Amino acid sequence: MSDQIKQKKDKKMKVEVIERVDVSGNAICFERYESALPLANFDHNAKYKFACKGCPTYGKNLSCPPYSPTFLQYLDGVKSAKVICLRLPLDYFNHLMAEEKYRDGFRKARSLLVNELLEYREKGYAVAGSGACLACERCVAETSDEHCKNPTKQIYSLESLGVNVVALVKRCFDINLEWTDAERTADHVCAVGAVFFEDKDLVNDGQNFSCPKTDLS
Repeated sequence: MSDQIKQKKDKKMKVEVIERVDVSGNAICFERYESALPLANFDHNAKYKFACKGCPTYGKNLSCPPYSPTFLQYLDGVKSAKVICLRLPLDYFNHLMAEEKYRDGFRKARSLLVNELLEYREKGYAVAGSGACLACERCVAETSDEHCKNPTKQIYSLESLGVNVVALVKRCFDINLEWTDAERTADHVCAVGAVFFEDKDLVNDGQNFSCPKTDLS
C-alpha cells in the first residue's frame, strides 16, 4: 500500500489529501481534516440523543441510545479534543444506486476512521466515532444481554453522546454535512470522530497528528 499526501496547515486546522492504493491496485483519494477544540466549545445536549429514536435499530446496539452515556459522563476530567473528519467523494461508487452509494461510501470512510481511533485508544486516550458501533457482526443488545462482548473495540459515536455533529463539523472545518435521501443526493460523505485529552496542551502536540495506514480491502 502506498500513500501520497499533500498537506496544508494553519493555526487552527490541518488538512491532508490522501491517496490509498490497495493490493489490487485500486486507488482512492479522500480529505482528512483535523482541528483542536476545547471541550467547553462542543455543542452537546441530551436532546440530540432523542433523534436516534427514529432509527430502526434503536435499542439494538450498546454503543447507541438508550445505552450510551452523555457527553460529560463519558469524558469526566477531559479538557480538550482533536476533532477528525474524513471526507470521501462518492464518485468512486457511481456503479451503485444513490442510497447504496452513500451507505458504501460511509462504511469506507468509517473504516478508515475506526482504524485511527483504535490506535489512539491503545495509547490510553478516550475516543468517539461516527455511526453505530460495528465491532461485532451482531450486538448482544439484540438479545437483551447488556454486557459488551468486545469492549476493546467498542466505540461510541459523537451523536450517541449527544453531540451536535452538524454544528461541530461546520465550526471546526466550515464543512456542511451532506446526505442522500428522496430530495437530495450527496457528492461527499464524512466520517467524524474525536480523540480526547486531559491536558489541553497535548492536543496541539505535533506528534499527535497522525494518519495510520489502513487496509482498504
